[in-house]
Amino acid sequence: MEFVATFLVCLFILLLLVVALVFGRPPVYRPSREYVLNMIEGMISGEQDQDAWTLFVGLPIIHDPELEEIRQSCYELELDAESGGAVSFGSARYRYNDQGMDRLKLLRGELEQLILKTPVFKSF
Repeated sequence: MEFVATFLVCLFILLLLVVALVFGRPPVYRPSREYVLNMIEGMISGEQDQDAWTLFVGLPIIHDPELEEIRQSCYELELDAESGGAVSFGSARYRYNDQGMDRLKLLRGELEQLILKTPVFKSF
């Protein structure tokens, strides 16, 4: 009797797993331009979560090629800081030194221009 109960519980759990896999969606990372702008502004002000920044820099953005170029520039900034060139990691709550912050401000300006050029549409 214990075998049958254990078998039924395992079968139920496996069926739930199959249903979740069939009807579930894979997780996707699709940050918007506004979200990335807020993230860059948070990095400049020193209030951005470092884990969210690392996730943004580390994952390619497939849905928006222009935003992917901004991400690539941020990734190059991160690599420059790791290599110890003119850009290095900052102290306290700031991720980069002054040269890195200047490059982030330039990227913020580019992203603001991209957002201004984004077409506005409504779906009826």
